[in-house]
Amino acid sequence: MNLIEKAILEWSYRTKKGYPDLNNEEDLRVFESMFGFDPTITELVKLDYEVLTDRAKEIAQDLIKLLGIEKGQILPASKTSIVIYDEDRPTLFTKIQDSGQYGNATKARTGHFKKDGITIILKPTGEKSGEFFELKPQQLGITLDKKITLNQLQDELVRGVKNHNILTPIQKEVLIFAVTGQGAISDNDKSQLPKGFFNEVNKNFGEPHGALLFGKASGCDSVEFPAAGNYRLLDYILYKGDERIQVSAKSGSSIGNTVKYIDVLKLADLAKGEVPDKIRKFTEIINRYSVYEGAFEAIDAFGSNDLKERVKAYKEQYPQYPRLGRAPEDEQSHRDRIAIEKDFVKELNNDAEFNFNEIFNNYVEVKYVKYYLDTNSLEGVTSVIDNGNFHVTHLSKNSPNHDSDKLGLKVSKVK
Repeated sequence: MNLIEKAILEWSYRTKKGYPDLNNEEDLRVFESMFGFDPTITELVKLDYEVLTDRAKEIAQDLIKLLGIEKGQILPASKTSIVIYDEDRPTLFTKIQDSGQYGNATKARTGHFKKDGITIILKPTGEKSGEFFELKPQQLGITLDKKITLNQLQDELVRGVKNHNILTPIQKEVLIFAVTGQGAISDNDKSQLPKGFFNEVNKNFGEPHGALLFGKASGCDSVEFPAAGNYRLLDYILYKGDERIQVSAKSGSSIGNTVKYIDVLKLADLAKGEVPDKIRKFTEIINRYSVYEGAFEAIDAFGSNDLKERVKAYKEQYPQYPRLGRAPEDEQSHRDRIAIEKDFVKELNNDAEFNFNEIFNNYVEVKYVKYYLDTNSLEGVTSVIDNGNFHVTHLSKNSPNHDSDKLGLKVSKVK
């Protein structure tokens, strides 16, 4: 069974009917919660601003003034499709909607406004999206599924940056300086770095660069980057002779992705460890149900009477649940659902029976290496959390404009 077949099978397991339906909103949200994107939206091409028609350019210039954005943030998908990339998409959405100049959006998350035949689409950058600057290891041409020396990794990083098609010359100079220490970046050059650049460097470029820095600091000689999905909770393996150091890479400037409960339990089961029945049942509920349903089903099993009453009132107010729409007028239903979910998280974090710390520290045998690129020195900085020093808490990352993550565990260092 190949990777695509495995992904479809896993998606099928999580749907109510046992098979996915692209016309079913709930099935699409299950897919989005698993893989981080809507399967019905094809990847937008990024074209030069000049491909826009004269009328599209006029509208684009009006949007630049209205939103306070830069021309470089507009990468059209066609001559009549203005695509704006920004790390604060919700704010831009509100500004466009409130201006009254572009009608009502057809989609709350991405905009899709229309004016004079011109489409306006909003796309996220930075920590909300890994697609704008394309700095993931595979996008940089880093060797996957094979042990390579740290010197080869450095060479591949430099080559990947130099051959990059999206980065500007200044952005390339910054990353090469971070990797090699060669060159000099002026304050004027730093000021030209767009919003979201550092966030995305920390999140994606930080994985291979962090491996290089931490590997050298730890006296390692080589590294291996598994292809996506090959190892649970693992981004790369460092080698010091015959010694293997397993690492989960994290951005030091943001929360990053939460850890799935089921992944922790699978590691415990592999080690034949003991897992309390209550934690196992809770994990099975979150894993089995969709993003929208998981917290409510867990509340039904474990929540306080107050939360159960709020869920009951919610379902009466929104009888379409769990088929929540994505149009702007549907936003309140998401906002109200998330408020209940976040209050449930508070209950979980105050209940010793749902504390995952002992399980996590006993069975997660990876080091967490955090990385960030210092905005002043432009040097990569790493810090590490060793096995046994993890502090994990329950977390909901959802917001009305980003409502596609299941509950999970936030990982930090024991204070």
